[in-house]
Amino acid sequence: MCGIFCLIKSKKTNREEDLGDTLDDVLARRGPDHSGSYKHQNENFAVLFQASVLHMQGEVMQTQPVVSKRGNVLIWNGEVFGGLQVPENKSDTAVLLEALENTSTSTEICSILGSIQGPWGFVYFDKTTNTLWFGRDYFGRRSLLLSSQSEEIVLSSICNKARKHWIELPACGIFSLNLNEPFPNPHKLTCFPWVRKTDGHVKDCHIEGYDVTVKETLQSCSTVPKQKISHELPLLAVVNTKNQDPLITLKDYCTNVGLWEYCQELLGTLKTAIHKRVQTCKQNQRCNLGILFSGGIDCTVLAALSHSCLPPEEKIDLINVAFEKQKKTARDSKTGSNNVNSPDFKVPDRVTGLASLDELQKLFPSRKWNFIEVNVSVQELIAERKSRIGDLTFPKDTVLDDSIACAIWFAARAKGKVCNIDYTSNSRILLCGMGADEQLGGYSRHRGIFENTNNWDLVNEEMNMEIERISSRNLGRDDRIISDHGKEARFPYLDENVVEFLLKLPVHIKSDFRLPRGIGEKILLRGSAYLLGLRGACVLPKRAIQFGSRIAKAESRKEKGSDSCLRLKQVDTN
Repeated sequence: MCGIFCLIKSKKTNREEDLGDTLDDVLARRGPDHSGSYKHQNENFAVLFQASVLHMQGEVMQTQPVVSKRGNVLIWNGEVFGGLQVPENKSDTAVLLEALENTSTSTEICSILGSIQGPWGFVYFDKTTNTLWFGRDYFGRRSLLLSSQSEEIVLSSICNKARKHWIELPACGIFSLNLNEPFPNPHKLTCFPWVRKTDGHVKDCHIEGYDVTVKETLQSCSTVPKQKISHELPLLAVVNTKNQDPLITLKDYCTNVGLWEYCQELLGTLKTAIHKRVQTCKQNQRCNLGILFSGGIDCTVLAALSHSCLPPEEKIDLINVAFEKQKKTARDSKTGSNNVNSPDFKVPDRVTGLASLDELQKLFPSRKWNFIEVNVSVQELIAERKSRIGDLTFPKDTVLDDSIACAIWFAARAKGKVCNIDYTSNSRILLCGMGADEQLGGYSRHRGIFENTNNWDLVNEEMNMEIERISSRNLGRDDRIISDHGKEARFPYLDENVVEFLLKLPVHIKSDFRLPRGIGEKILLRGSAYLLGLRGACVLPKRAIQFGSRIAKAESRKEKGSDSCLRLKQVDTN
């Protein structure tokens, strides 16, 4: 993984400063093992490339930016989990640069990048044609921001609020910029768009303020044609669920409608995805595997499957975050003092986290599970938001962005207590459950659509929309937040093969909203958890991180998640 910064300036500008200097420290936090830069210029333009590296693959660290003998330059913030053949113990960055240099057309460049399975963001300069290529993977799992002025353009993993006009580069395809042309306003970009996975349409490449020319479309590595609900809907397997044990309801339903076969296939596909993502832990002796762990079904399934992918002596850090809530204590009978407040971190996610930890310990007693209690006071929340989190979240700026970003930042820092002893995780890889709710019908709005319309097609359309917009809503922000700690987020539920498998299934196989809450939504994953022996986690209802961690109530504020968050706009003046 790395941090990317690329500045392109017209020689007409009189500005001499590089503008990268103000981001050096933040880039270095993303890649603490190496920082490097390279400048290229001719009579028309100058380009500054800067990168920081978190060494994760290969025996020898690949420094960046990588400059070939031909003068081509690559900054690669990604992981290759398939599609491009990378020899064991060799850097995927070096292999990718070699592959790109052996191309002669834009179609070949796009074909190589489109074949890669895994998260990525990149900048590649082809010296022969004076063309700059850049983009993000289909799901936008790595951050890449764009800013421009009349005589310059900047691409960066993170941004500086002092510079205006930052946007998240849309994960709609692969972009190119012809540096042989003069700098117009708006800048002229070319986009080779992805074909949407859910319906075969071309992704929208419009960027406000830019002149984008759309070229031939790209097939991403797991594009699936639109699936109509062709399977006959099963009769409701359990009619009277009012007073029935949820486990019995789940088991009977999965048996009666033949769901176990699908559950087994999901577990196999998901285990393969996890195995690819934890191999670095086995190669890199500096780190444990970390999992963002609320105790809910998504992360507990990841933890259970991770156990079978790692040697038994490896520790797994389960990171559980809670925000302070005030608890009144009784009056001191001896001193007669007034009621005082003491911090209380027994939030819903702490309760479910401990319960799911107990399940994992009983199922896999040979594994050392470090349950890290990350307790965040209101004072620390305010201080870190002002000094770091606000800048990292930008350009996202809603109340919901604030809540999720703060919760993930403290969780990714992974500084807390294990069995009441101070502990900071040395993990460099964090498994995250993002993508499960979007694909499996885990949000309350999915159930709401069905209950209001009784229309499975409308539910299917909403779930398809979720996966298409996940790049713009969530993942760029989450990458900036997690990477600030020199850690890399990995998303097994967004593995290309997992997505492809789930897209092929009719919606009622993934969620059946005729069943009660806590059973019907994500029924496929619940059945899978049942097969793993997770009899408590498999019937837990969905709880969003902002409510489970209680950050939404930490500062006693009343506001909507879609409101603009003024707290994110505050700047540390110290």
